[in-house]
Amino acid sequence: MTPDAPPLLEVRNLSIRVANARSNLVDDVSFSLQPGRTLCIVGESGCGKSQTALALMGLLASPPLSVTGGTALFNGRDLLSLPQAEKQRIRGDRMAMIFQEPMSSLNPVLRIGEQIAEAVRRHRGVSNSVARARALEMLEKVRIPAAGKRLDEFPHQLSGGMRQRAMIAMALANDPELLLADEPTTALDVTIQAQILDLMRTLQAELGTAMILITHDLGVVAEMADEVAVMYAGRIVEIGATQDIFDDPQHPYTIGLMSSMPALGRRSERLVTIPGRVPSATDMPDGCRFASRCPFRIGICARTPELSNPGGSHRVACWRAPIEETYLQPQEAQPA
Repeated sequence: MTPDAPPLLEVRNLSIRVANARSNLVDDVSFSLQPGRTLCIVGESGCGKSQTALALMGLLASPPLSVTGGTALFNGRDLLSLPQAEKQRIRGDRMAMIFQEPMSSLNPVLRIGEQIAEAVRRHRGVSNSVARARALEMLEKVRIPAAGKRLDEFPHQLSGGMRQRAMIAMALANDPELLLADEPTTALDVTIQAQILDLMRTLQAELGTAMILITHDLGVVAEMADEVAVMYAGRIVEIGATQDIFDDPQHPYTIGLMSSMPALGRRSERLVTIPGRVPSATDMPDGCRFASRCPFRIGICARTPELSNPGGSHRVACWRAPIEETYLQPQEAQPA
């Protein structure tokens, strides 16, 4: 699918707030996704990645969380304003989600085959035997060994990698147009992680499914993403094509993330760290939320920067972009 195809999903100015907080937990988030493409949302824990995905799926824990603004057009329909019954019809059918920890997402008292078949029966209205046949087909598609036997096993009888494969089978059982995957390989060892990522990429190519992949692992981003959205403290600070952002990162936070990645081979220097702490979710600062940790901050950083194109091929929310010019400018005195 070409990058200039009409968007399958168009999110505009999505904002989420915790009850009684002074500012939004997720603030003014916008992005779009074309059919068959993969968008990775990357950032450290607590930046709002998962809450963004849950809001799109209609699964926010409300209270204490609530959507306070924005739209999310999926095939032209606003997911955020749909009645609950309509959200349930779309969820698990046209849209599906793979959760971070399958052991807590799968029902421990239902057999794997029944959990997959239930989604097929609900959205396709087929018989038990047809739904079970589809469940077996999906377990075979995600390469679970002895799929006929695993069909009648409980989640605790499967390894972590097989449970994650079962979650993928369940999510893709109805051939959704959009798949959201929240840290789908975090709890797996690197060998199984590589297998799961390869499986997801293969199935996506076969089915033409668009995917939002949430991760904090830039290695996964490089391998999987067509576009990247970098989030910090609830805001997208940089967004664009994967190669463009890896080749020419413009936001100081993006640069910090990339600099902190360990390199292969023998290391002669300590890994780079980003000083300071992420602001509290219930007490976000005014202006640029990264300013207190940024080595390039100046007075204007007390104001909120908008996403803009500083001359490259992607957009960045930073007053100092293009960042290369920062080194050529006289530095203002930094706040204490």
